[in-house]
Amino acid sequence: MYLNEHFLSIQGEGAFMGRLAIFLRFNGCNLRCVGFGVKKLAPNGQILTGCDTIKAAQSEHFSPGLKASKDELINIVKNYNAPNAMIVLSGGEPLLYHANADFLGFIEFILAQGKIIQIETNGTIFVDFEKFQVLKNCYFSVSVKLANSAESKHRRINARALSALFNNAKCFYKFVLSGDESEIDEINEILNLQKGEVWAMSLGAKASELEKRAIKVVNLCLKNGFNYSDRLHIRLWDDKEGV
Repeated sequence: MYLNEHFLSIQGEGAFMGRLAIFLRFNGCNLRCVGFGVKKLAPNGQILTGCDTIKAAQSEHFSPGLKASKDELINIVKNYNAPNAMIVLSGGEPLLYHANADFLGFIEFILAQGKIIQIETNGTIFVDFEKFQVLKNCYFSVSVKLANSAESKHRRINARALSALFNNAKCFYKFVLSGDESEIDEINEILNLQKGEVWAMSLGAKASELEKRAIKVVNLCLKNGFNYSDRLHIRLWDDKEGV
């Protein structure tokens, strides 16, 4: 396992929006989501396209980052000296490491301290919760990608993985919307596979992009009975990294 970055901030999205949090962002992802249109210049001069966490999701184009053993992760959390902070495991796709002994050992240690752990996932990785039972005590922010990600449906929707998550752990959906009515049909299709509480938020890696879509997304939430999530970190710091 390798960490792309770690930082103390607030959780900007979803059910825990505004909560003090220590973020541990892991390298690696099984999706590319080029439809989100964020561009980043790689060290070799290649222009990469994807989500707003390209450096983690497409980490093979950048430096490997910090090797993340159980003890390294524990020391990072301790050094922030923020006892009231929840722990957010992000990426990339952190569930790529769900069977890793250091990953599981770290989670077990943090839960024993009485802390909340939220794992941010795209919902495509099947987890055997009977084998890895410590994960039942985590919260999962399940951000299933819609067609606006430009990922094919068979890559971005895994009914078996969603069923395992929502029937074994504390989960909620977090969808990224551009504000089109057709996206509601996509969400309902996913909910027909696996029910869950929904937070919807605007597509955009910059505050100006969020502003263009926010009212549309709010209106879709009001019309369809969904929760609205802003993206506070983007509102506050725009596209700055490490926040």
